[in-house]
Amino acid sequence: NNYYKRITDKILDLNLKAFGAVNIVDPKWCGKTRTASEKAKSSIYFQKEIDKENLKYTAKLTPEILLNGAKPRLIDEWQDAPEI
Repeated sequence: NNYYKRITDKILDLNLKAFGAVNIVDPKWCGKTRTASEKAKSSIYFQKEIDKENLKYTAKLTPEILLNGAKPRLIDEWQDAPEI
């Protein structure tokens, strides 16, 4: 595991404790997903083309299914399915 601790790790920990969910916003390719994946106990990724359409379809019909999983749950690129 070649993860280097970031200043935001402590902030993320505090926000997860306080709110249970956080939205990480920053420029592309700056490490948002990598940082979030260090904290996540389960995840889904909308950017994987093989899964994207199925996940979007599920989000429209039964979004609660996508929330099932160990918490905290990483939902990467969630803006592709705002129903969540």
